[in-house]
Amino acid sequence: MEPDRLSAGTLNTGMAGWPPLRRALSLLCALIAIAPVFAQTASSSDSPDEGGTAPAAQSIPASRQADRVVVITLEGEIDQWTERSVKRRIEQAEQSGADAVVIEIDSPGGEVGAVLEICNAIKGSSVTNTVAWVHPDAYSGGAIIALACGEIVTTSPASMGDAFPITFGPQGVRGLSPDERTKFLPPLLTEVADSARRNGYDEFLVQAMVVDGIELWSVTDSETGERWFINEREYRVLFEDEPPRGKPVLTSVTGGRASEQAASRPEPQPQSERTGSEETGEDSADAPSTQRDDPIASESSGVGAPSEDPTSFTPASPGLADLSDSASEGLTSRSTRPTFRDADRGRYVDPVYIADGTGPIVLRDDQMLAFGFTSAIIENDAELKAFFGAKELVRTEPTWSEVMVKAMMHPVVRGVLIVVLLVGLFIEMSSPGVVVPGAVAGAALVGLLAPPMLVGMAGWWEVVAIAGGIACLLIELLVIPGFGVFGVLGLVSLFVGMVGTFIPDGTGGLFGPGDAGDDLFGGVATILLSTTTAGIAIYFIARHFGSIPLLGRLILQDASSSDDNPDADLLAMRPAPEERVGVGDQGVAASDLRPSGRAKINGEIVDAIAERGYIEDGDPVEVVARRGFSWVVRPPRTSRPSGDLGEIQENADS
Repeated sequence: MEPDRLSAGTLNTGMAGWPPLRRALSLLCALIAIAPVFAQTASSSDSPDEGGTAPAAQSIPASRQADRVVVITLEGEIDQWTERSVKRRIEQAEQSGADAVVIEIDSPGGEVGAVLEICNAIKGSSVTNTVAWVHPDAYSGGAIIALACGEIVTTSPASMGDAFPITFGPQGVRGLSPDERTKFLPPLLTEVADSARRNGYDEFLVQAMVVDGIELWSVTDSETGERWFINEREYRVLFEDEPPRGKPVLTSVTGGRASEQAASRPEPQPQSERTGSEETGEDSADAPSTQRDDPIASESSGVGAPSEDPTSFTPASPGLADLSDSASEGLTSRSTRPTFRDADRGRYVDPVYIADGTGPIVLRDDQMLAFGFTSAIIENDAELKAFFGAKELVRTEPTWSEVMVKAMMHPVVRGVLIVVLLVGLFIEMSSPGVVVPGAVAGAALVGLLAPPMLVGMAGWWEVVAIAGGIACLLIELLVIPGFGVFGVLGLVSLFVGMVGTFIPDGTGGLFGPGDAGDDLFGGVATILLSTTTAGIAIYFIARHFGSIPLLGRLILQDASSSDDNPDADLLAMRPAPEERVGVGDQGVAASDLRPSGRAKINGEIVDAIAERGYIEDGDPVEVVARRGFSWVVRPPRTSRPSGDLGEIQENADS
């Protein structure tokens, strides 16, 4: 036994008595412990960001991590062209094998239908890792699209909210009428409630982005640390006290509508009208508690009360109670919001007055971070790439054709094109044979039809209607004098065809449901305004045709006004001679009339239109009417023209 004790004692004594070996072992252990830190630092230094500074290492959740990230920019007003572009780029990202899609938003909002379609495309995409980058503002429809994404990140500064729907009318911007409220609000409330349930946002707070009249307080769950936003009924359930008010955290809208709760709250009674128990503050068995009698304080009644169906819509304000059923129709996911009961008193603490309901709320970037809407503050593409731990980040922008079509489909641009088309047709018909006005009118017609055909807003029937209308007008003007059946058919066909290009295919045509009525109204208004403008322009052109610099050159000039005549300027200053051609005068055709051309009447070459059929060059003609700047002619009943026929034919040939 002694040798064993000695051996062990010798070993221990040797370690204690040899400090260099002990220090070497300690240093080796320290190097092993810090080796992963050096490896991570070296890896980070090998891949600096675009600015030359490597982003700090961060823990990335598995659900967010992505190797290939596609950024889809959404900038400016949201309309059907934005919708088509975003949906196309989402499909392109899916086909390219993207692991994550970022919707970069800088928008004031836009059309309700387009916004909801983009939200559906985001939620229905095979790429489930979606992030909205508010860069820097997402208002109205932009905020609703941001909520549809799985996560939200922002720049600093940034703002999001104010998604209250408005309409534009003759009086300008206005709120929704009762009928419009019933039509537009339920789909919006369904959309934001669904987004809140999918992505973990508070349902009451997102409702306050869409409608006013919602008064909110925030409370903190002392057990989990979660923050929830509650209305007055829920506050009374949790605290059995009058909710604190004052200046809300979110800025009020000056002159906005008061909340439904505050508006319906009874005025405090004067001191002299209070009961004795109220004045002394003593309890009375005969005077039951006000809170017990107030239905808003009961956990089984009022707005926000528990519902038997966990997927149903829970309105945050009494003013939305009438929309609960219609807003619940599109909801399939269960609500993640807790039900507040009397038993929860003491669990929820730190009540804060958040919004007074005077208007839709707007959140700044710091408020979005505090309220759980924002996952991070992202300033540039390098930080966005690090946010996903991505190897590749690809940006996609609208194509040039999408930008061009959007510009060409603007109502102002289309109105101008209609004016150019009508004025060009008038000038070409007034001076047959002149190519430029007709070519300009043809280009305007292509500009009117090509963009809507590219995006599915015009089919072949619209093209046929417009072409048939123009053909009928040409027949009426050039072949059949007067204004009869062809003229009426031409105008009606042209009008209907143009209106049809304002209505997207698939909405049921001119009498379809949905937004087709709005598109119809906009198209009719644009065409009527453009037609009126074109009529005024045609009137002034007809009266001052010769004095307009460019158009004056289209009129046949007398030899005395030629540039070769040194006295042309002096001759031009003389009073204009009286018209030498009149109805009943006779002459000869100076060119073939098919049906338009030229004729020589009383020694003057004039623009002529055959009343019927075809007149060959050199045939005698008789003037029967004046049409614009041309004379309508026909073969004379007496074949002898005024003047010597041989001389006239010789002059015409020359």
